[in-house]
Amino acid sequence: MPLVVGGIFSVALVALLVLFKVQSGTQINGQPVANIRCDAGEQLAVHYHAHIDLIYRGSPVTIPAQTGITGSCFYWMHTHQTTGIIHIEAPKDSANRQFTTGDFFAVWNQPLTSRRVATFTLGKGDQVKVWVDGKPYTGDPAKVVLRSHTQVVIEVGPPFVDPPPAFNWTDPTVVQEAGSGG
Repeated sequence: MPLVVGGIFSVALVALLVLFKVQSGTQINGQPVANIRCDAGEQLAVHYHAHIDLIYRGSPVTIPAQTGITGSCFYWMHTHQTTGIIHIEAPKDSANRQFTTGDFFAVWNQPLTSRRVATFTLGKGDQVKVWVDGKPYTGDPAKVVLRSHTQVVIEVGPPFVDPPPAFNWTDPTVVQEAGSGG
């Protein structure tokens, strides 16, 4: 019995350490990142939302609230809450730009490659699986283009959650954060 309790405690401690490490991800302090400026106010000429889920070994990982928001400016890609909703709010001269998962991870100051996802370095037997709008994506995980209501799931495993959970854009709490239009 003591071994079981000790094992459960150890797993819980590791999970908390992983969560803390991801939550405390550093971000660039106001300097342009991936040609994305940090402006004094939110830019609304280009305004839509995408969603990113991170899953590590079958468990959801929270993207921190306020990623891309400093005390004095907003990056064109940012979060407000821990919902995984990415706010893409850019000036008119960026209307034709295709913002990507790699751009968001750069603003978050976290890596996104086939060998590293945020604070997770893949070891022997590990893989990254990416799903875009419910379909498997086999390209570079940093090159996924984020359009209005794009749903991206990035999994590090095994184990994997196949298929990954769908995001409900009509949920009242989501509508409250992102609105109903885009």
